[in-house]
Amino acid sequence: MAKDQQDRLSFAILQHIQEALSSPQIPDDAKESLSVGYQCLSEGFGLKVDDPQQALRLKVDKSLAEMFDEAYPPLNKEVSKDDEAKAVEIKDKGNELMKQNKYEEAIEKYTEAIELAPNAIFYCNRAAAYSKVSRHHDAVKDSKAALQIDPNYGKAYARMGFAYLSLNQLSEAQTSYEKAISLDPNNKSYQDNLDAVKERIATAPSAGVGAGVPPIPGMAGMDFNQILNNPMFMQMTQQLMSDPSMQARFAQMAESFLGGMGGAGGQGAGQMPDFSAMMNDPALRQVAENMEQQNPDLLNNLRSMFTPPGDGSGTNGEGGSNQNPPPNSS
Repeated sequence: MAKDQQDRLSFAILQHIQEALSSPQIPDDAKESLSVGYQCLSEGFGLKVDDPQQALRLKVDKSLAEMFDEAYPPLNKEVSKDDEAKAVEIKDKGNELMKQNKYEEAIEKYTEAIELAPNAIFYCNRAAAYSKVSRHHDAVKDSKAALQIDPNYGKAYARMGFAYLSLNQLSEAQTSYEKAISLDPNNKSYQDNLDAVKERIATAPSAGVGAGVPPIPGMAGMDFNQILNNPMFMQMTQQLMSDPSMQARFAQMAESFLGGMGGAGGQGAGQMPDFSAMMNDPALRQVAENMEQQNPDLLNNLRSMFTPPGDGSGTNGEGGSNQNPPPNSS
């Protein structure tokens, strides 16, 4: 941080302490300690809030408290009944957008609802939407925000478990699912996903083909040895690449996949192609249909191999798909 910016921040801190010294919310004995601390900081920084020249040079438009509130909106602010009802309506629109696979638009709606009347469900819903667009760090953040509001919200732990799993942070995923199960012990999907996480931890990639490949967004915990050495996968690759018309398509897919592995790609760069999205290509769909007729087990194995487990929380907290995070919480 540049020296002038450091001085501006230090000046803002001193202003904040000065305001606290005049606040009726702080006891007198605490103010004595704050006053001593203020004097020490003022001398240490070499700044004085009551110096007109320094104030002119360093004062900012907003107080430190105002900047903090904007950066970190309060999670439990008082909300009117009207605002609460409007927020639920907006959240419901977000849920509908999730069903239509319009995840970015759903995120916008959940954000509107949170800004109007934050609650655990809204944060948990947005976490699911973030996971759908591979913004797993944001999903973790929202899951934690939901748990700040409701520490016993099992579904938020499940959302967080899925996000950690997608980030290949298996230990954190295990802890999250274990906490979800402790709060909802009868949820079989939570247990199934915990078992899957434990299995991935126990069968970490070993040396050989595919070893040393870094974790890739959208393929959390995927064992590349299993994929690259799988005879069914090799057979399918040979079948697909024997068709010259498919080579250009796969070259384009490979470019999209590998282009983001350096970390500079845009949204979705470096992602393994979504199996259902691949089937939207008529030529690929025809190949898959032919393969399903000739060897249905091969296609089913490939589909399951490239589909990570979901968070298992479902749409009503009592289970759900084992392949993708559920669209909404309520």
